[in-house]
Formats: sequence, C-alpha cells, structure tokens
Amino acid sequence: MSEPMLISPMLDNFIMGNPISDHNGVRCCPAMAKESDDKYIVKIISIPASQTQVEALLLSGAYADKEAALSYYQELVDGISDEVKTLEKLSQLEGFLPYEGMQTVPMTDGTGFDIYLLSTYRNTLQRYYQKSAMTHLGAMNLGLDLCAALAVCRKSGYLYVDLKPENVYITAEGSYRIGDLGFIKLDSLKYASLPERYRSIYTAPEINDAFAALNTTMDTYAVGLILYQAFNDGQLPFNASAQPGDMLPPPAYADYEMAEIIMKACNPDPAERWTDPIEMGQAIISYMQRNGAHDTPIVPVPEPVQEESVELAQEESTEDTIVEITENICEEVSEDDIEADAETVEDIEEVTGADDAQEEAPAQNEASTIDSSENEPQCPQNDLTIENVEISEESIYSEDAEGNLTFLDDATADETSPEHLEEEIDYNEISDEVSDILNQADELIAHPTPDPVVQPEPIDVPIPAPIVTEAEETEESSDSVEAEETTEQIVAEEVSEEGTEEMTEEVSDEEETTVPVKKSHWVRNLILALLAVGLLVGGFFFYKNYYLQPIEAIVLEGTDDGSLTVVINSSIDEKKLTVICSDTYGNQLTRPVINGKAVFEGLSPNSAFTIQVVIDGFHRLTGNTSAAYTTPTQTNIVQFTAVTGTEDGSVVLGFAIEGPDAEQWKISYQDDQNQPKESIFTGHMLTVNGLSVGQEYTFVLAPVNPLNITGTTEIKHTASKIVKTEKVIITGCINNQLSVTWLAPKDVPVDSWTVRCYNDKGFDETIVTGDTKATFNITDAKCEYTVEVTAIGMSVAQRAFASADSATITDFKVDDSNPGQLALSWNPGKLNPQDGWIVSYTIDNSATNEILCSRNDTTISPVIPGRTYHITLQSSDGTAILGGELVYTAAVADDFSGYGVSKDLMEFNMVRTPSYSGWDRYDLSSSDYTTTFEVGEEASFLVRMLHEYDTSDDNIITVFAVEDESGNIVEASISEESWINMWYRNYCELDVPKMPEVPGKYKMSIYFNGALAGETNFTVVNN
Repeated sequence: MSEPMLISPMLDNFIMGNPISDHNGVRCCPAMAKESDDKYIVKIISIPASQTQVEALLLSGAYADKEAALSYYQELVDGISDEVKTLEKLSQLEGFLPYEGMQTVPMTDGTGFDIYLLSTYRNTLQRYYQKSAMTHLGAMNLGLDLCAALAVCRKSGYLYVDLKPENVYITAEGSYRIGDLGFIKLDSLKYASLPERYRSIYTAPEINDAFAALNTTMDTYAVGLILYQAFNDGQLPFNASAQPGDMLPPPAYADYEMAEIIMKACNPDPAERWTDPIEMGQAIISYMQRNGAHDTPIVPVPEPVQEESVELAQEESTEDTIVEITENICEEVSEDDIEADAETVEDIEEVTGADDAQEEAPAQNEASTIDSSENEPQCPQNDLTIENVEISEESIYSEDAEGNLTFLDDATADETSPEHLEEEIDYNEISDEVSDILNQADELIAHPTPDPVVQPEPIDVPIPAPIVTEAEETEESSDSVEAEETTEQIVAEEVSEEGTEEMTEEVSDEEETTVPVKKSHWVRNLILALLAVGLLVGGFFFYKNYYLQPIEAIVLEGTDDGSLTVVINSSIDEKKLTVICSDTYGNQLTRPVINGKAVFEGLSPNSAFTIQVVIDGFHRLTGNTSAAYTTPTQTNIVQFTAVTGTEDGSVVLGFAIEGPDAEQWKISYQDDQNQPKESIFTGHMLTVNGLSVGQEYTFVLAPVNPLNITGTTEIKHTASKIVKTEKVIITGCINNQLSVTWLAPKDVPVDSWTVRCYNDKGFDETIVTGDTKATFNITDAKCEYTVEVTAIGMSVAQRAFASADSATITDFKVDDSNPGQLALSWNPGKLNPQDGWIVSYTIDNSATNEILCSRNDTTISPVIPGRTYHITLQSSDGTAILGGELVYTAAVADDFSGYGVSKDLMEFNMVRTPSYSGWDRYDLSSSDYTTTFEVGEEASFLVRMLHEYDTSDDNIITVFAVEDESGNIVEASISEESWINMWYRNYCELDVPKMPEVPGKYKMSIYFNGALAGETNFTVVNN
C-alpha cells in the first residue's frame, strides 16, 4: 500500500493530513482548500489492499504473473468508477450525496492502483449518536429518509449493501443522506459476493463470509439496526458472545409498536424481515399516525441532583421570592409605567444583590432590557438577547507540530444536533410509493403535537412557628423584636398598608398562643447535639465500612491466543463482583469472579479493551476498579500451498499472511531416513529439491524471530514426477471458437488439466478438463491470445500463442481414394514459410506423428480402417495458424474377399523371424511358432491358403496395425507387393516391419488393400 499523496490535478491547492482511519485498504485523510479554508475528506481505496493479496492470487494459480494480476485489479478499479457514477446519478434524485472528485493513480511499486475520492467534510450519523440525544421526531425522519433513499436505489436497479452510521450524513436542513459507495446490481445479485470493504457490524448475519449468497433484505436489516441504536441510547445490542443467528433483545427505549418494526427488520431469518424499504417506510408512517412524533429526546434527560444543604435551600427560597415578585411586577406594570416605577425595580435589584442599578431607558424606546442570570424570569415586554459565542476557524482547524491536520478531533466536540426544519420537500422525481410515504410523513410532522410532560411545581407548605415558654419569650424578645422589625420593613415595601396591618395582627395572635414547656433550653440543645453526633458517627461508620468497598489491585494476565485473566485483589465477597470487558465499539463481555479471577477468551488480536469491576447492591467501589488492555498482535497464515516444482521430486512451498511479517521464515520436515531438515529463507516462497518420488512429506512453517502465529502452519505433500505437456497447439479458430490441443506424458497419469486462455484486452477464461483438448469462445479473432496448459497440482505450464494477425489457411482437405493413404492439400494464402510446413496427426488417442513437407500437400500413410485421424498444420517458422485443423475417420474395413478366396480361407500363424532373408516355411522349426516375444525380437507371419486361388499381377498394400489392451494404436506399418509374388504353393511369408517396445498384451490386425485379412493376439515380455 503506497503512501497518501497530494495528487494532481484533483488535490492541487490542497493541504492533506495523515490518515485518521485505515481498514481493509481504505484510508481517510483530512484536507483543506488553501484559498477558501473549506474542510474536506479524502478517501483512498488501495487495490490491492496489501502485497499479501497479490501473493495469494499468484500462489493460487489464478494469475500467472503480476502483469496478469494487474489486469484483474484494473477491472476492480473500473467497477469502483462505475459505483461513483451511480452515486452521482442517484444524488440527482433523492437520498444520496455525491463525491466532488475522483482520480485513479498507479501505485509506486506497480502492483496496483490507488483511487482518490474527494468529499466535503460533513456531520455523520455516527458522530451525532456520540454527541447528541436523538429525538422521537429525529428517529422518524431518519427511518423515512433511509427507506426513501434505498427505495430510489432499488428503482434504479441497485441494492445498497454498506449502510452504516459512518455513511449517513446530516444536511444543514436536518435530513439524512447516504454518501458513500456500496452498490451491487440487482440483476447480478445471485452471482455476486460481498466485498470485504463493505462488511461491517451492520451487515446481515447470514452474510457471514465472502462467499455467502446475498439477498434483498440486507438494506432493511441495516436500517433496522440503525434505528435500534437510536432507541437504545446509541448502543448496539451485540456482545462478543452473541452468535450471528441470535435473536436480539428489544431496544431499551422503544415502545412495543416501534420495537416490532425494528425487530422485524433485524430478524436473523431473512424470510421474516421487511422485504422492501417501501414496506418498512409505510409501517413507520402508520406508527406516526397512531402515536404522533414528538420532538423530545428518546432517552429521558435525568433530573439534576438536589443539594440538601440549608444554605442552598435558603438561596433557592430567596430566588423563588424574587421570581414571584418580579412576575407580579411584570403583570401589573405596563410598558408606559416602567420608568415611573423605577424605585420598585431598584428595590428588586437591592434584594437580589445586584451590583449596579439599571440605567433609565430613554422615553422614545419602546422596550427596556433587563440583564438577568439564566434562572431569572423575563418580562414579556422586554427583548432579552444572549450573544452567541463564536468559534474561530483556528479552534476548529489547526495543524500540529508535524503539520498534520487536526480539525476533525477539535471539531467533534463542537458538533450539535441538527435542527429539523418543517419544510415541504418536493419528491416528484422519486417513485410514487416513495413520494407518498414521505408526503404522509411531512403532513404528520406539520400537525401540532402535544407538549412534552413536565414536572409540576412543588407545593409550598408553610411551616408553623416554634412554641416557646414565657421565660424563653422574655430571653428571646430582644432578638425576635429586631428580626420582626426587619421582616415587617421588607414586607411593608412589597405590599400595601392594608396587607401590612393584617400581617401584624397574625403575628400578634401567634405570640398570644404560646404554652409553657417542662425542660430548660440547654437540656434540649444537649440532647439534640448528642443525637446529631450519634447520627454523624453512625453515618460515617456505615459510609466507611458498608457503602465503600475497596479494590486493592487489578492484575491483567493475557496470552497470545486472545485469552485474558483478570486477577482481583480484594476482601469483598466475590459473589457481588462482576468484571466487564468492553471494546472500542461498545461491545461488552461480562464474567463473574471465581476464586479471585475472571477469565475472558477469544478476544480479537491487536485490539484495545477496557476492564471495569462493578459491584451489586448499595455499594460503591474504591481503589483500582478499571484497567486498559491491548491484545497481542497476531500474524495469520491465510494460505499455505505446495505444488510440484520444475523437476522430479521438487516442491514449491508458498504462503500468504495477514499481520506483521517476519524477517526470516523456516520450513521444517523429515527426510527419507526420518532425519530432521530445516531451510531458512526470506519472502513467502521456497523450493525444496531432492525429495523421493512417491513419498509423502509434512512441512511445518514457523518464523525465525518471535512472532505470534495463527492459521495454517502445516501442509502435507507427496513428491511426484514432473508433468509437462508437450506440443501445445492452437489448432484453429472457426466462428470465434479457438481450439487447442496438447499431448499428455506417457509415463505419468494426469487426472485433469487446467487450461487458461487470455489476452491483454480483458478476455480471460479457464477450463478444467480430463481431455487433451479444449475450445474457448473468444470475443475477437483478430486479437492476440495466450493459452496455458497445466496439470492439476503441478507448477509447470506450457504455453501457445496466437498472434494478432495469425495466418489463416483455406481449403484444407483430404483425399482417401488411394488405399492405405490420405492425400492432404491446403491453400496457404499469403503465408509462405521458408522452411516449409509441419503436419502433425494422431490416430485416436495414440502418440503424435509428424511429417515435414516443403509444398502445400503431403501424404499420411498408413491409414487404418475405422480409426479417427486428428490432423493439424503448422508453419515451421512458428507463425500461428488458424484454420489448420482437420479430423478424418477412415471407413470400417470389410473382411477380405477376392482372387477366388476369402478371409476365412486364410490361416495366419505368428513366428519368430529367422535371422536371414529369403526364408520360407521349410526354414522354420516348431520352436519358431509362438505368440510371445521378448522386447526387441522380430516377428513374422506364415500365411496358409486353405483353397485354390487365382493369380494376378495386382499390387497388394498390406497394413500391420498393433493396438494395446485399451484399443489404442501403438504401432502401424505398411508394405507393398504383387499378389502373384506373395504366394508360393498356397503359402505366404510376411515380415512385420515394427513390433511394440513396451511389454504388454497386444493384438495385430493385417489388412490387404484396406480389407481385414487376419487378426492375432500376442504378448511382449522383458528379456
């Protein structure tokens, strides 16, 4: 993967920071335009995501070399370019936001491409969940906007498969839009697989691997999971122990109707989900019709904690008095009387402790402004203004010491909830179903909704004055008189003279109703003091010894396999303790404490976790209650292969990894004498030579330096002889069907062959066959083509090439009018090879025979009746020839009849050929008559005529055909002699020109002028 660059021309006049995320070959970098200071995000998609993918393709044999793999990656780049165009097209309808620029650049190492995508920095739904409280109305808008966008996508012939909060953007108008790639054509859904970069926690659980079949409920599942998060305080329901097929619990803050809509979308069974976004959107509309849509938070906002100190209660009482007096003034004083009652206002300011009196407003002003704190009431006649705090550009966008852009981290804290504007939206360009749903939603949102329930004001219950004795009345009279006078003075300023007289009468009545007590004042105070001390001591003891529970220490013990043991040092009853392990995505695992330990297994490698200890009951933990842990980094061996090398007894071992690489690797195995062998190498490929053919070996892979290894580290391989095809020939191209043939080795059986045909124009097709020929339906006969033939399990491929202007011959034909011969001729067109032609032919599945000729004709001899001849024509200078293939099947032979005799009147006896020429039947002994011959011995036939025959000077062409037990022709030869010279006194001696050189059982057939004269079975053995 290459480093991010300020590519030209797309990123001219831009500043770009370091990647803020990096996953599956996709990186996101912050950027800013130099001239406008506008903020952007640059997404970089690397194809391939890593060098490992290149190695995996080459090791699997899917592509012969890096150039072929590069052509494959170019196809992937073209697919992403098509997705960008699809996003642009959908953004012109409804529900999607396009990219503002795209540019593809080759990687610096030449192994692939980097795709740069430029978009404006926008607020995402993921950040909104993290920073703001979702409202009921916001959740309804979210669900409807997503259903509408997905419906538009389907109407355009695509399914969106990468829906997640990171890809959902919130516009300035408060609507929700999809702004990233993830489109798959609906008509190719059953053939497609989900790319790894589109896989997330919002992917439907049945799509559990790269080869799982896709379905049309994937998008509604993602909508359901996003709404689940909205009604579950921004949290997903998954934890590390959940299985993909588990039913989810209902969202914590959804009523039963909304929970049914969400749970139907998130059902683990695709058959039970909403089948169409239109259907799910209509269900949300129906819900709004029954329940309305309140713009109140889904998660209730907790009430502030009330402090119970007497001093704070007195301050709140004073504030309530001020508020009540101010409200009365606002109701009684008109706009014209504000200036006249300045003294009253000054009295209010004096009670509240205001530092400065408000200046008198000019008479011509229609309203005055009273500065107040946040909790102070406001008069309806006055306009109170709170100045917004402006955030400078520097506080949102800045650079660190290394010049990296940091505006994303700084701006995140300033993100706020978008305002949901109640504007009418025109959906005319969307389908009727989508438009109907969204218009219904607009009408419901436009209707007035009931105000949110608020907590009633507390009832003010007056507390009666304390009862005192006559003695105490005398002692306290001096203090109480002064307090009463102060109270009467304040009340006199607040109420009229009539109210003052009534209050004075009530105070007098209370003074006259006092009764005597039995105990003195100091005794009562002492008892109260003792009670207070007891309560304090008891409360402190309860707080210290019961409420507070200490944890002395937490010790984390991790292993390389992803296990973590949390050791807790504490005297607390461990039945009350629970340990929670949380990852960075909010997923949690809980474990009980047993024998002072909590054990977590199967944690993801190279991941950060937070460990938290919690306690049940009315307790609070103190001391070390949390810790951070990061699992060790792992290197996963994703592929380990072994194929036969380029010589007998060799093996090519190759592997691909995910994770950190080792500087050196080693392969260990045992030789033929069970002695350990070890080879140390660099890179990911090693060739081992000198193995015994037919023996199985076990190879074990390990890093030389310490490294945490998982995956496949062991492989078995049986050493074998190398299998190489011979004479791979492109035999013709007729009606855009390119035919190729080859020869299999005689001594090594091959179960199947892998044949690949490709060119640099994008054509690439592979056929696996057990035959020694294949036919490809090519797209253009005028292009160059390369054909590779490889035996299964072998690493050696043979190639044949068809050039762009391959020579095409015409009138390639055969003439069989002469017995035992095929006369071939052809029209070479403009081609005239200097060294002539090569005619190759096979008889059924026999070995290939070749004939060199300088002219445009030749003869094949002998011709065996009933056999099929595969004939190909090649130029001796290597020029590829199209149209140079011919198949001829000779007629089945009749039994010989002529010259007064027939086949059943001739007796064929096989004998060892005497060592001298001119022999006859009188030179043979009984030991010469046999049907068993040693390798290299010559054989002949002594033929006896059982009837008188006619004489003739006609020439007789005799063909000897030898076939093995499978019926394949292994030897064929021909001789010619006149009929009268062949016979002497009813006997004929025929020498066999060539015998088989391989031991086995055979059958010899003798033909006279193409007619079957006799057959004999015989055996060839070793010396």
